[in-house]
Amino acid sequence: MKSFLVISTDTPHHRHFLNRLADQGLLPVACLMETHHHAPPFPVGPLFEEEEARFEAERFFKDTRADLERIPCQDHPSANTPEAHALIRQLRPALGVVFGAGKLTAATIALFPDGLINVHRGLAQTYRGLDSDLWAIYHRDYEAIGVTIHRVEPELDTGEIVAQERMTLLPGMRCHQIRYYTTVIATRLVGAALHAYLAGHMTSCPQESLGRYYSFMPLALKQIVATRFDRHCASLTP
Repeated sequence: MKSFLVISTDTPHHRHFLNRLADQGLLPVACLMETHHHAPPFPVGPLFEEEEARFEAERFFKDTRADLERIPCQDHPSANTPEAHALIRQLRPALGVVFGAGKLTAATIALFPDGLINVHRGLAQTYRGLDSDLWAIYHRDYEAIGVTIHRVEPELDTGEIVAQERMTLLPGMRCHQIRYYTTVIATRLVGAALHAYLAGHMTSCPQESLGRYYSFMPLALKQIVATRFDRHCASLTP
């Protein structure tokens, strides 16, 4: 029987993701919540986090629940620990779904017979790694803001693409709103991919190019990017 396990972290946008899947009857055998976060060696904030949190709080749970009572969750520092591996072996999920987790080792990937799919905020064939949406704005590459669902390989964000969608920019959109809209896109794309997987016809295709890898964006660049994005969207016409 096909089943899947989610690897994520406990945040409001990940709770929205999990609950919207559950609303569709897509219940994982468990959600492994990673609790250890790699901190950048330089300041990356604060910038618009409070605005982002307010914007999301007003929208994420209008159409779904905020609690995780339907989903069995377990906290682990990382999905790569022996304890996490023991849980995965016990539950024996065929597929893994990754959203907002750390880099998985080859040993972790090997525990899933049907592999794993990952939510990447950006177009993986152009921008790999972290803060991909922000790096696209830094390069004024507004067409590259979106979401890629791809298969997980040991090298980050290089696996075959299952689904991809660019985010539609609207007049007056602000930088602190991007995560909300990309989460909505990611939730829809993963839901469709899981339905296809459970029906036996999830497909994927190789990436047409290997995107450049980017790490955390420093705060000074984020400030430039936020202003650049807001001005760009202010110039758009309906």
